[in-house]
Amino acid sequence: MKKHLVTGSSGYLGSEIVRKLYKSGHSVVTADVIEDPKISEISEFHKIDISKDDQVKNIFKDISYIHHNAALVPLTKAGKKFMEANVEGTKKILHYSKLNDVEHFSHMSSSAIFGKPQPNQNVDYNNYNPTGLYGYSKYLAELEVKKYFNEDEKSFKSCSIIRPRPIVSKERLGIFEILFDWVSDDKKIPIIGNGKNKFQFAHIDDLVDVSIETSLRNISGTFNIGTDRFSTLSEDLNISFNKIGSKSRVFPISEKICVPALYTLDKFSLSPLSSWHYLSYGWNFYYDLTETFKVLNWRPKYSNQEMICEAYEWYIKNKKNIKSDKSSHRSKVKQKFLKVIKLFF
Repeated sequence: MKKHLVTGSSGYLGSEIVRKLYKSGHSVVTADVIEDPKISEISEFHKIDISKDDQVKNIFKDISYIHHNAALVPLTKAGKKFMEANVEGTKKILHYSKLNDVEHFSHMSSSAIFGKPQPNQNVDYNNYNPTGLYGYSKYLAELEVKKYFNEDEKSFKSCSIIRPRPIVSKERLGIFEILFDWVSDDKKIPIIGNGKNKFQFAHIDDLVDVSIETSLRNISGTFNIGTDRFSTLSEDLNISFNKIGSKSRVFPISEKICVPALYTLDKFSLSPLSSWHYLSYGWNFYYDLTETFKVLNWRPKYSNQEMICEAYEWYIKNKKNIKSDKSSHRSKVKQKFLKVIKLFF
């Protein structure tokens, strides 16, 4: 049986890929710096740092498919470590994948490689302008993947690069735990700008499906993944608040006030929000999915509003049991000075 290797297997996205593969009867090898006992039970787990050559080289025996998700995310505010984990780690995985004749390499990228969006347009796929060290590290990582799979020398039979919009789904916390905490207390929700910007989210199930299907079907390409059913950020949030029975409403704040304030809080470590957050959520940010639909014959399963409602309902049911998990996207987040600001809304 052909084996799948999933890096970042204890993280939010990686763990869901592992579960789907296991339920479908596939043999799975997993790798992460931390161990999730639930994932170890259904896979062959290796506790490794992907940036360490001596730890990486021994996990590729009989591997046919790579699902590379391991990365430090914006919430970690990891500084120079972004380059170590996201770029050097990716180089190591690529190198040993090539040496071991891996069949398909699936790389999870990020929309942060595009940086702050331009006014009144969707994402220009050729206009890279990474936001902060995180965005830059993901941009460089994507370039490394492309080096290994170009027209002159294809290191793998097939290779897929997946660029997700922000994930909103069940069990998804991170910065959304802050939003849901405020909503559960019926607080006004401050948003950057007037809220009329179109903003697109992605569901975990769609990303899992694309990573697995491109591997099994040996499909190559760069695939931008998000929902095709979204409106303005203000409308999607307010309608979702109505559906879940919250009295919360969005509270628009001028970007000229909001962005400098959030930058200052970020600089002095008084807020969990990074530049990627406050330089993207106030502007139009959405993908044209036409090419993805055409190549994959795929359609997203959920709308923005369905995702928000699903994620919030899970949060409410599990609120008392949420802890500071080591996976940033499944963790309770320290709000820091935002907790004080909450008192005034």
